[in-house]
Amino acid sequence: MYYLISFVILIISYYLFKKCSGTMAFNRLNMISYIFYLQLFLFSFIGSVLVVNKVDNHYMINRLAFESSRFYGWVSIMYVMIAMPIGMLLANYFLKNFNTRILFSRYAGKLIEPVVSMKDSYMRFPLLVLSAISIFACVYTFYVIKTIPILYVFKGSGPEILARMRIEASREFGGNIIFRNLFAIMLTPVLSYISYAYYKMSKSKKDFVWFELMFFSSIMILTYNIAKSPLVTYLIGFLLLHILIEGSVSKKLFIFAGFISFVILAYLYLSTMGLGISDFASLVTSVNQGIPGRILLSQSAGTFFSFDIFPDRHNFLGITSLSNILSGIFSIEKSDRSARIIMSIVMPSAIEEGTGGVMNTLFIGESWANFGLIGVVFAPIWVGFVIQWSYVTILKSKKTPLMLALMVYLTISWPVTGGFNDFIYNMSILTMLAMFMLIIGSAVLLRIFKTGKKHVMFLQGNRQKRND
Repeated sequence: MYYLISFVILIISYYLFKKCSGTMAFNRLNMISYIFYLQLFLFSFIGSVLVVNKVDNHYMINRLAFESSRFYGWVSIMYVMIAMPIGMLLANYFLKNFNTRILFSRYAGKLIEPVVSMKDSYMRFPLLVLSAISIFACVYTFYVIKTIPILYVFKGSGPEILARMRIEASREFGGNIIFRNLFAIMLTPVLSYISYAYYKMSKSKKDFVWFELMFFSSIMILTYNIAKSPLVTYLIGFLLLHILIEGSVSKKLFIFAGFISFVILAYLYLSTMGLGISDFASLVTSVNQGIPGRILLSQSAGTFFSFDIFPDRHNFLGITSLSNILSGIFSIEKSDRSARIIMSIVMPSAIEEGTGGVMNTLFIGESWANFGLIGVVFAPIWVGFVIQWSYVTILKSKKTPLMLALMVYLTISWPVTGGFNDFIYNMSILTMLAMFMLIIGSAVLLRIFKTGKKHVMFLQGNRQKRND
């Protein structure tokens, strides 16, 4: 029965998402279809069907205290599959007078446009300054941690050493965390997307060198804590960027991108788990272990534990886990986010040893942990509304290198399998939007200053001629 209901919901969800995205074709992957295929179907839907039918046999999910948590987790994920695109359709209703399929096709078919001038030289100056700061931030990060962790992966260091090194590099960083997070981790990859778009627009060797520097810096900083998914997600971003620039991608390139992503994941997984090539077969064929288990079950495990732990083993969190800044302003006692609390309850030894971090999962888990049934009912509609509003707004804007990079950044950064809090108050996205406004504002002011100065010099020259 669960299989049949799940299949029907999947079909309905697919067609609703297709209406919202304009196309679900793999060679025209976009913000909405990316979220459906990867974060919903692959990371959440399949796992929920396996878990509710008790065919998962997963080491983590087997620790559930209540069998009913399997059912509640499945119901919540099935609800998200329907309610989230309804929220997207609601956004379409408010934005009005457009066809998403035509809108996406027109945008993908446009040429890249400069932002403020013909060659965008005024834009390049603030962008190059930020690029220099970002590269310095990357160097600073490795200087503080006094090592390059990815090299230890290539050296074949043990999993315990790598796990500890990962925690030290991320959660126990001894330098300025804001500087590292903003200029190195967040801004460097975005600047690489921007520089690539400028290169595609200008075909300039200088832009290509700029892109190469930012690409290398991005690869280094995204592996600074030996995390596996950020690097793969970043590379997928270029596939999305290529589709937005060219209109589509060939089947060969799409398959190649998928193959490369899998190879990188497999290599990093084997290395960090201390496994060898002989373990590769079991690594990729076992549904409840290895890479399939990590993708299909571990990603969704937190959803089931959210219903397992809240409120029976821990009180609902409300807004106490929303933000340190907001907690300080309103004098609210700050709580850890649900993903951290779940990990501390399910695997306390990992927290004590410093090898465990958080148990991220589909946003519905955190919405339940925060607000209970009300959170479950309204969260998917709100999340769908926010994502669709952003998607359509960008498609209606000029196709500039900055807007292309923003589209890619949002597509791969929406915390659908991260947490609901980030759809209420997302400092990273707000900061990125502020940074984009600052870049454009700086370029406009620079243009006004230079063109105004030339205009004054021209008038002064004319007066001098008349006096002569």
